[in-house]
Amino acid sequence: MTVRQSGQIVLITLLILAVGTTLALSLIGRTTIDVSISSQVEESSRAFSAAEAGVEEALRSGQGTSGAQVLTSGVSYTTTVASVGGNAGVFQLSKKTEVGSTETVWFVDHNPDGSINETLTFTGENLDICWSYEQPVEPALAISILYKVSDGTYRVARDAFDPVASRANTNKFKAVPSPPSGGCGQTSYYKTNISFASYGINPVSDILLALRLRPVYADARFAFDPGNFQIPLQGTRIESVGTTQTGVTRKVIVDKIFTSAPTIFDAAVYSQSSFSH
Repeated sequence: MTVRQSGQIVLITLLILAVGTTLALSLIGRTTIDVSISSQVEESSRAFSAAEAGVEEALRSGQGTSGAQVLTSGVSYTTTVASVGGNAGVFQLSKKTEVGSTETVWFVDHNPDGSINETLTFTGENLDICWSYEQPVEPALAISILYKVSDGTYRVARDAFDPVASRANTNKFKAVPSPPSGGCGQTSYYKTNISFASYGINPVSDILLALRLRPVYADARFAFDPGNFQIPLQGTRIESVGTTQTGVTRKVIVDKIFTSAPTIFDAAVYSQSSFSH
């Protein structure tokens, strides 16, 4: 074997060793990353499960925790239960409402069993209703005001508003100022002020029951400014944080809102006695 051949063998051997070492290091690194990801996913799952356990306990007891509640192996949760509504100032719904869906804002309180307490509660003469500016399609708004007059008869007043002038000319909705003016203290929100007297409602003698809102053409978020009055309690919000021994945390938020009629309610016809024509 010549010196040249010997040198080639050494070079090839070194190349093979280099490739083998690179592959081995790559496999070790990948295995380490996989183990780390698996551990993170497992810890995240533990924290999330603990948070869910906190939500379930809060739903059962109706109360938050006074401190961290330990489950097992260093996994714990803490929960807080807060009111939704029932405070002075602007009230905003927590999530965007899908087009065609209906939200209900109650003007009366609820009994412990969840039934409505039909006594005079909200007596404001007017209310600012605001909804978010969206693109590429701007949402319009349809509302229904449910109320009860002094003789015990239930009634409903309906209205609709559209910020797009060209559409309002066609659909006969009431036009509202556009572009959005930041109503109800929110950025880029449309605003319309409804006066209950304009619908023949006297909030001092007639019992305002609920406001039903439905976005038209596009999804939207809603906010309300009752002025010097306040929107009654609408339900509770549960926030639960699960924590593992390694410090991984996950939060679950659940709004437990008072039950309301489904969307089909707005398209149904009801009679308090009998139909006639």
